Amino acid sequence: MTTHDVEFIGAIESGYPNVPYGPDRHSRSLYVDLPNGEYYDPIAGQKALETQLENLVHLEKLGFDGVTLTEQHNGPIGLGPNSMVSAAWLAAHTDRAKIVVGGPLINAYQSPIRLAEEIALVDTLSKGRLVIGLPMGLGQQYHSLGMNPATARERHAEGYELLTRALTEPGPFTWRGKFFNQNYVNIWPRPAHPVELYLPSGGSLETLQVAARRRIGYQSVLSDWNTIAKTLEKFRDLCRAEGYEPDPRQSSAVIEVHVAETDEIARREYEGIALWNYQNYFEGTLEDSFPPGYTSARSYRAILGSGYGLDTKAMTYDDLLEQNWAVAGSPATVREKLEEFIDKTGVGRLILTFSLGAKKDWLLRKTTTIFAEEVLPHFRSTGLPLSESDQRTRYGYRTALEYAASVRRDVPTPTIVKDGYYQDAWKYRQEGTDARIRPREQAPEPVAAAVATSQG
Repeated sequence: MTTHDVEFIGAIESGYPNVPYGPDRHSRSLYVDLPNGEYYDPIAGQKALETQLENLVHLEKLGFDGVTLTEQHNGPIGLGPNSMVSAAWLAAHTDRAKIVVGGPLINAYQSPIRLAEEIALVDTLSKGRLVIGLPMGLGQQYHSLGMNPATARERHAEGYELLTRALTEPGPFTWRGKFFNQNYVNIWPRPAHPVELYLPSGGSLETLQVAARRRIGYQSVLSDWNTIAKTLEKFRDLCRAEGYEPDPRQSSAVIEVHVAETDEIARREYEGIALWNYQNYFEGTLEDSFPPGYTSARSYRAILGSGYGLDTKAMTYDDLLEQNWAVAGSPATVREKLEEFIDKTGVGRLILTFSLGAKKDWLLRKTTTIFAEEVLPHFRSTGLPLSESDQRTRYGYRTALEYAASVRRDVPTPTIVKDGYYQDAWKYRQEGTDARIRPREQAPEPVAAAVATSQG
């Protein structure tokens, strides 16, 4: 795989920056108990959400392969508590780019069937462009939503199995499990294809093993480059141990990026924002993020090794760049660093975070435009997004002609009974048209549908 085959996905978050400086807050937790009545301004909140969503739409016009956002709860780290609602908005405002949703929390749903319905709906509206990340969620989110972190992994595993069966298997069927019992699993609409899934994680061995076994993607987050490279190589080895060679796009990672005309201008524009991110955005206790029972001791050690134990508040701008926690500079600098990162980690999908929420709208437009015009062409010899050059199956329809040529002919038309005949409701009483389908001699006896049973 060459750097020209790597997907570039633009990420913009809706963080709310008008909060007290992290170390000065009365609580060390940013997620759970920062008083919304004291600090939240609805006008500023609207601005944060509009800046996020409108700039994600703009990324499609700039030529990015896809756009992504995450789901956050109970605090200013992000104002999108339902990522599927945001994805539906993006589906209505974009035409080509993949919509990569980093995060509906399976464990936040009473039943995964509700999430399966939402995924099927948005995938239908986006014509097959939806990609879904299914994170375990940080411990703070379990505290925020009243979920039990000690059963998180077991419940997530069962929820995943039920979710994927609901999305891929014809219904109705039943499900009997430890956490979920469904008499009728039978979602409408159904996706026209297998929806692409992946697991984001900060280094958990369990998550790597699960992603490899399920043959889905793995996304490395909140880690330094060396850790990302080791983690993704471990993931690929686990895939091979399962008997297959992973698709390069199963390996993805997230990095922060800012590009300007020169390195010095990039520093003037981005230094304050970068320091705000690392002094405020990640504030929270380790016990809140990973409460007892939430992960194994072995994975806990791996997570600490991936960067969670670092005091990011003590880092300078130069530290962030030298240790590769962020990439910033001129187009030439950013091109060189991205090429180095791709070669080092082997990613097939690169998530480029342009803002966690503190960047002004005008600056966000500027840096993403420079990236599209002076960095991205280096990785796109055709000048086209991968969605325009990849030979892949099209889903849905885009014109009336496509609809008429593709719609199934073997399903019933809307039917009524009139004058002893089944009749086509669409054609009934149209001049010069016989709407009759066949005689209705007698009402058929009701037939109970056969329901397959499955043990969760």
